[in-house]
Amino acid sequence: MNEYISGELIENTYLFCVKRVSDTEAAKDLAQDILYEAVRALAGGREFVSFYSWYWKMARNKYADLIRHKQRPDMPLETAGGIAADIAPPIEKLIAEEDISALNYSLSRLASAYREILIRFYLREQPVNAIADDLGIPVGTVKRRLFDARKKLKERFDNMNNIGTSAYAPAQVDWFWGGSAMQASCLMDSSKIVQQVMIICRTEQKSVNDIADEMGVAPVYLEEILEKMTEEKLLICPAKEKYLSNCCVFPKQAYMEAKVYANKAFHDGGFPEKITEKLFAVKDKITSLDFYGNHFDYSYLMWLLYAAAGDVFGTLGREKCLEKYKGKYANDGRDYQLTMEYILPDESFDGSLFKELKTVNWSCLHQNFNTADHGKVCFFNGFEMEPFPNDNRRPEDWRRGRDRWIDGNNISLLIDLTENPTKKLTKYEEEKAADFLKNGLLKKEGERLTVQLPIFTKAIRDEMFSIVRAEMEELACEYADIISDGVEKRLMPYVRKDMVSNFLHWDMRMFFQVIGGLFWYGWDKHLALPEDFSRSAAGLELIK
Repeated sequence: MNEYISGELIENTYLFCVKRVSDTEAAKDLAQDILYEAVRALAGGREFVSFYSWYWKMARNKYADLIRHKQRPDMPLETAGGIAADIAPPIEKLIAEEDISALNYSLSRLASAYREILIRFYLREQPVNAIADDLGIPVGTVKRRLFDARKKLKERFDNMNNIGTSAYAPAQVDWFWGGSAMQASCLMDSSKIVQQVMIICRTEQKSVNDIADEMGVAPVYLEEILEKMTEEKLLICPAKEKYLSNCCVFPKQAYMEAKVYANKAFHDGGFPEKITEKLFAVKDKITSLDFYGNHFDYSYLMWLLYAAAGDVFGTLGREKCLEKYKGKYANDGRDYQLTMEYILPDESFDGSLFKELKTVNWSCLHQNFNTADHGKVCFFNGFEMEPFPNDNRRPEDWRRGRDRWIDGNNISLLIDLTENPTKKLTKYEEEKAADFLKNGLLKKEGERLTVQLPIFTKAIRDEMFSIVRAEMEELACEYADIISDGVEKRLMPYVRKDMVSNFLHWDMRMFFQVIGGLFWYGWDKHLALPEDFSRSAAGLELIK
């Protein structure tokens, strides 16, 4: 199309015809004839003092010719708003195929609320009243949406080349989570589109069309995904058909700088040494508790105690940080928490910052199983990362590595063997015990099968945490005073006002939860390192 034959002119030409001719197909034919005449004049090099004055005079003449030819009066047809009709040949041959595609592309990018009205009104030729009845909405709403659709279609067409960079260069995305986030995490894993939507919606409300424009896709392909993301609470909808990411989303550079700052303060302040000293100072209190495994080497129990100390440290540090807000930001009671980091295509990231971190990658997982003999039992993997095995993740099973060694079918046998290590096993139990031996959960000592991981009652484990908490309180408050302002200064500019509570209760806690730094410090000093990490129960426990 050239500067004269635009999408708007095609649309207005069809409206000109459909208002004057009752037969829809006849209106299309008349529009075709008018446009063909204009394209032929332009192609022949005709010069115009005023193209549009000539064009509409010619259009009226074509309409008059139609009336004379068919020898019938004008039969007006009511219409409300609209878009360009399908133009039959020969006009398709005169207008470049890519321009016709552009019109179709623009139409496809209308959101479902508008698209449904247009399909019914133009393709099914339903009257406005019938559309209103079928959709259960007022007639005025149908008319308004038809009008809005025409306007939006023009905007789509005019701006069809102004797609966002996400269409051709998606952001790099990382995230971590806590709590009951398995379904949301699987959704994040399943699609790059989900990840990019979270980045696009991080700062302000976005409509389906806004997101589609940024990603360079039609809204029809996003609607189901957005619905699922909202269902899993990855997105919220503060306003109708507007979306916001339901977590804090940070530039990776800023987040890494905050991590380096906090990690340096942790190590420079001697906190790993102080925490370790306090854990060894309560050795007698811990080992005197009534749990299976209190006879284990204390450096073996330190796998669990470091995780417990880091968790308590994080809770206490967050509580100290929240004191200055005087209860202004209450915990919003989420089922799970999520933090995201991103690098936009036009941004750089200083990867050398990783070298400044004195930490190890750390994660944990709780799984609950109901047993006939012992009720609900929790299997806790307190170190769910390398060098322990975790590379056998399968699409059909989100559990990985040691997480799959214990399940509802075998967990009771482990508990039974702590009470009776010479238990006579059935053939089925022998198979389960063989797996335990292979993975290092059991050790054969003569006729005895000795369980290699601690087993706590909930009450005893709570008591152990109370002992650790008392030792960590002063240190955690001291650390919070050192880093809280610095971390907030680096990250708060990227936190929406509605996400401040989530930031303070979750994201800030991550900077006080110093487990990775503790394991880095104690790795070859205070932890019993297994000879074979692929056959070790270090860091595992059961809670019944």
